[in-house]
Amino acid sequence: MIAPGRLDIEGVSVSAGEAPLVRDVSLVVAPGEMLGVLGPNGAGKSSLLRTIYRMSRPATGRVLVNGEDIWRRSATWVAQHVGAVLQDMPADFPLTVRDVVAMGRSAHKALLEPDTPHDAALIAAAITLQRLDALEHRPFRTLSGGERQRVLLARALVQQPQVLVLDEPTNHLDIRYQLSLLRFLRETGVTVIAALHDLNLAAMFCDRLCLMEGGRVVAQGTPEQVLTEDRIAEVYGIEALIQRHPRSGTLWVLPA
Repeated sequence: MIAPGRLDIEGVSVSAGEAPLVRDVSLVVAPGEMLGVLGPNGAGKSSLLRTIYRMSRPATGRVLVNGEDIWRRSATWVAQHVGAVLQDMPADFPLTVRDVVAMGRSAHKALLEPDTPHDAALIAAAITLQRLDALEHRPFRTLSGGERQRVLLARALVQQPQVLVLDEPTNHLDIRYQLSLLRFLRETGVTVIAALHDLNLAAMFCDRLCLMEGGRVVAQGTPEQVLTEDRIAEVYGIEALIQRHPRSGTLWVLPA
């Protein structure tokens, strides 16, 4: 069992040429916490997440995992501590579902080192958890978008990260798998930071939320603190009613 890690984002800014994408963002995600990053398209959500799994170096600021600056550690160290499930991944390579899931073990192995029984057990467990047994030997490129998303999550789980970064993880999933995936993430106990579009799913499953607009954090806190009618109108430009779900008791955002 891997202990969840702590994630600290300290004054991070990201630019593309002269254009600022993320502006002085600071966040803390406690071990085992699930933080949802919200905001309209172009708010800077994906750009912020890229700094956490070391795809984009921040122009200013630091990203720390368990107090370690990820840009001062090796790529292998980061891969052993931070997993990522991204929106888009090339799918035209000749690998099976099992091959893709097994890639998650590469951060813990030497080049060309064969799978151990421990590796095989982790791979099999992740495939079963994501209900991929029937697809195990299918070419990855033949899968639907939702099936690919589940394979990529299985790969990240096999990696055994302490922090898991997800960029729109419910994209391409039908509602049954959206709920199943988010419930599963809560149950794993791993530290999660996820960019989400669905405000109701975010309110239902996330411990805390971070709302971004124009590259800046405009609010962070519990769903009750962040999802207010005035703030939704300001950031998303729509009127909404905020109510309590009659069964779950979580916040429910209803476009007015």
